[in-house]
Amino acid sequence: ISAACATGTGLYDDLRPIGEFCAANGLWFHVDGAHGASALLAGEYRHLLDGVELADSLTWDAHKMLRTSSLAAAVLTRRADALDAAFRQRASYLFYGDQGFDSIGRTVECSKAELGLKVFLNLAWRGERGLGEYVARRYATAHRLWELARERPGFALPYEPESNIVCFRYGTGDQAVIREALTADGAFHLTSAEIGGVRHLRAGVMAPATDDKTLHALLDRVAELG
Repeated sequence: ISAACATGTGLYDDLRPIGEFCAANGLWFHVDGAHGASALLAGEYRHLLDGVELADSLTWDAHKMLRTSSLAAAVLTRRADALDAAFRQRASYLFYGDQGFDSIGRTVECSKAELGLKVFLNLAWRGERGLGEYVARRYATAHRLWELARERPGFALPYEPESNIVCFRYGTGDQAVIREALTADGAFHLTSAEIGGVRHLRAGVMAPATDDKTLHALLDRVAELG
């Protein structure tokens, strides 16, 4: 399994060499693109998924970066028979004879909402370009947060972000305490993640209204609490 991108850090695996290795050794190559596969719609970030075409299967969540309400997740496979093989439900009251075109055999829940309709309506309203621009702007804003934070004393950033996720620390204190205080304030909501066994604050830039003023205010408040 390769991450595109890792949910905790927002970093992308180098997909092409992994995919080529899997193909050469008869291994199933799955790409977890739940969060980051949407970069395929943003021209300047599409290179992050170079090699995804080698995947045997791909997960992709529209509710993460395609401005779609939860839940709207997809599993894409190169071969239809592989997807059919993953769902082997036995129920004589449902499955018998020639089923024709019926997707019930590919669901875990049996009864399922029309999740694809939400994705379709979003595409119809915004188009691929509009969704791609949204992704690109969120990625750019996250990179801007990284730039501003590294200019300030006390902030430690373990890597340059590749998506809309930025992990950082302030000071040497308990970062979970800072996060809890931020959440209690109500102005900012950060999560956290462990990197190398060390807890970091984790910012996921999602809102189109997030600008430099917002980012400065966030960093100011983190510094005050830290």
